[in-house]
Amino acid sequence: MNLIIGLIAFLFMLSVIVIIHELGHFAMAKKFGVFCKEFSIGMGPALYQKEGKETTFSIRAIPFGGYVMMAGEQDGSQDESEDDWLKDVPAARRLNNIAPWKQIVIMLAGVTMNIVLAYALFTGLAMARGYVVEDAKPVVYEVVENSPAAKAGLQKDDEIIRVTNGSESIEPQRQFDVIEFIQYNPTESTYTIARGNETLDVKITPRYNKDTQTYEIGSIATSYARPIAWYEAFKVGWDDMVDSGSSIFRSLGQLVKGKGYENLSGPVGILNLTKKTTELGWMSYLSLFALISLNIGIFNLLPIPALDGGRVLILLIERITRRKINEKLVENIILASFVLLIGIFLFATYNDIAKMF
Repeated sequence: MNLIIGLIAFLFMLSVIVIIHELGHFAMAKKFGVFCKEFSIGMGPALYQKEGKETTFSIRAIPFGGYVMMAGEQDGSQDESEDDWLKDVPAARRLNNIAPWKQIVIMLAGVTMNIVLAYALFTGLAMARGYVVEDAKPVVYEVVENSPAAKAGLQKDDEIIRVTNGSESIEPQRQFDVIEFIQYNPTESTYTIARGNETLDVKITPRYNKDTQTYEIGSIATSYARPIAWYEAFKVGWDDMVDSGSSIFRSLGQLVKGKGYENLSGPVGILNLTKKTTELGWMSYLSLFALISLNIGIFNLLPIPALDGGRVLILLIERITRRKINEKLVENIILASFVLLIGIFLFATYNDIAKMF
């Protein structure tokens, strides 16, 4: 039963995020007069279609992704010699013929909607809770028995002032900094500890927790909650979103360095996480909802041609060079980036399945 509830919650979450994203593209495209042939939720064969004034609204069989088919997209999906509908669309209503700044606004509208959704959820959660949990300091409150931290001799009230792993080093301001560092450096690290008036170094190798699918050393910190007025929730929601966004960008930076690929998750991992959060209650589920919406928004900003950020990059290059990039070249670059994304998707799915055993 929990799996079914988790699956429904997972599909609902992805559907809402995709609908919000595509609505952003659709609304701005319509505002600028771009002809939209189809608005689709999901991919693959159509399960349901409804004809609008000039746009077909579709629900498709594979509940991942979605799209707005706009006339004049340079992704290789349209061929005037084969697509009768495209022949009847005036040049002025094609995406590639409107002003570059309007194209950029349309491309970024989906990302903007995902970020707005995330902010609304973070703010709503803060308002519903009525309090904010202050960041836990990197100070040991409790040491788990037989954990790596216990074996290394960590004690209550020890303060972690530096963690070093090879060339990587941090001076944590909060416990989350330590936890995040461990995930990207799951081998032996040197922990510099302030204990009373003395400073000492200890070496700790984290262990993998299959239940949480994270690395940990067994050092527990504590944080404190303070009540907030309803209007403070708007700032708390913003702070939570900025903090989560910063973490996402740091994760992307680690991937560029070649670290953290084992932490990549695809649909299977997100489904498992959704199932666990639904068991914890609706607030945990909505927190995940906000985080996934923000993740998808930021991911779409990456300069990969198949994504919104990549399309914007192409437009900016054309604007700077004042030369139109060969249409066939653009199509081939976008196709190649789709292959790259599929490879990442398959690798993340493999990671998800491997973690289950």
